[in-house]
Amino acid sequence: MSECRLDYLSSQQAANRLAEAAVAYVPIGSIEFHGPHLPMGVDMFTAQGLCIEAARRSGGVVLPPSYLANGCLDLPHTLNFEPALVEAWTRSVVQQLHHRGVVVVVLVTGHGPLDLIHLLKRVADSLDRPGARAYGLCYLELNAARLDEPEDSEPTVIDHASTVETSWMLALEPELVRVDLLDDDPSAITTGVYGRNPRFTATADFGAEQIAFCADLLSQRVAGLLEGTWSDDRGDLVSFVANVWPEPLTLTGSADSSNGLILSIGNPGRASRYISGIADIRVSGRLADMNRATCRNSSPGETGARVSLMTLDAEHGVYIRRGQVLEVLCPAESSVTVGSPLEFQVELGGVNTATVYGSVLPTPDQSNDLETSLTRGPPVT
Repeated sequence: MSECRLDYLSSQQAANRLAEAAVAYVPIGSIEFHGPHLPMGVDMFTAQGLCIEAARRSGGVVLPPSYLANGCLDLPHTLNFEPALVEAWTRSVVQQLHHRGVVVVVLVTGHGPLDLIHLLKRVADSLDRPGARAYGLCYLELNAARLDEPEDSEPTVIDHASTVETSWMLALEPELVRVDLLDDDPSAITTGVYGRNPRFTATADFGAEQIAFCADLLSQRVAGLLEGTWSDDRGDLVSFVANVWPEPLTLTGSADSSNGLILSIGNPGRASRYISGIADIRVSGRLADMNRATCRNSSPGETGARVSLMTLDAEHGVYIRRGQVLEVLCPAESSVTVGSPLEFQVELGGVNTATVYGSVLPTPDQSNDLETSLTRGPPVT
């Protein structure tokens, strides 16, 4: 295959490739902890690998990968940047490439938080104009496009340092993968690994199969962008939320005079959930004071910062990862009693909304284990 990496090409070689297909792929990753078995640059390797495979099919050039990303886990050696900086850099890159005659700029992130994905899509949309197109996406969207029904087993679309990412790395950079450093217990829980122990589940063949599928689909979409026959309608993200997050969230609450109403929103599923909005919290049908409501995820790897519910949106959401619980604190209500019904509206992934139901339990000091008392409400619709 001819070289497509822009930093490896001479000016004339770059001009020749762009004359055949005026496309530039911009791989975006991160420097982020991915367990003991994977390098810190996993997201850059996966983004660049996909971009190279797509460029081999569609033509065009691939820029060097960047680690300028937001939405990173609070884990060792990880670098996390402000969204405004990420946006400014991304906007500048797209504008300069358009100025140099590139018709289609494709922003591909191997780093999968939905706040970053929505940021890239917004920037791409804002720079779309006649004769110049931009498309922002994560490989998870391409993986999600193959699903036509909910997954009832371990996630195959995206994970963090588990089966999917480890398999991609085994296909792309096998010498950097050390599954022997993982616990030899298949059920072991390892910091930074959200999913099953990849020592027993990841394979290079699985990674290569996914990379080929994603590259084929991406190159087809790039051809549509060049022809003006395709545009990003967020359909892949809708499919992702519907088919990778099929289980309903769980909800319980407790109340006391000092802390007010404490809601515990649990994720009983296998995949991480991104909550981009919480609204209309009701206790026994009465609306809580949303202006004073806050939320916090204190699990390892999360920042533990308390966030106002009024500031949540597609680019400023919170994650509830596998087995985690999000705490929501509302002002005290005199009408809150044990057994009071709870409900609220939740926005999932910035693309879908649902109603979640639960009930008020005894205060934590009256309950042996609040988390074990989580009860599943009616299915999310």
